[in-house]
Amino acid sequence: DWLSYEILNSSPDYCFIPFGTGNLYENILNTNKREVSAEVHDPRFQGQVEVLRNCNFIGATTNDPGSKADKLYSPHLPFVHFDEQWIRIYRYAGFCGSQSDVYVLKEEFLSEAINLAKEQKITCEPSGIASLGMLLQMKDQIPKDKKILIVNTGKTKY
Repeated sequence: DWLSYEILNSSPDYCFIPFGTGNLYENILNTNKREVSAEVHDPRFQGQVEVLRNCNFIGATTNDPGSKADKLYSPHLPFVHFDEQWIRIYRYAGFCGSQSDVYVLKEEFLSEAINLAKEQKITCEPSGIASLGMLLQMKDQIPKDKKILIVNTGKTKY
């Protein structure tokens, strides 16, 4: 929950999140739903409700079994069909922005993100920085004046 609150408290217009099992993505959206519809907020919440109602939560996943983002690939993701309905309901109810969804990341943009992260000395692994790849993939669809948050889930091995 703490990571979800840290993300929401920054009140982004767009939030790019790696999507493997979907647990992180689901937790962020469920926490957002709870807070944008609450009369009394969790003491950890300091976000801007009106911004968060319209925040586009973009999940980055892969359907390529040979992807460098090996922690995001699963031929039998348990949540994919459930998430499509669930996210559609959240968008319709105004718990998130109209572009909120899980998108398939193209490998070329993942490679670009990995290279950019290396240049900037960002500690990450391909699965963790997939969110930056998705931003690069969608850059022509994202208004330049919007607040963008990129979730890097880090690196599990040194």
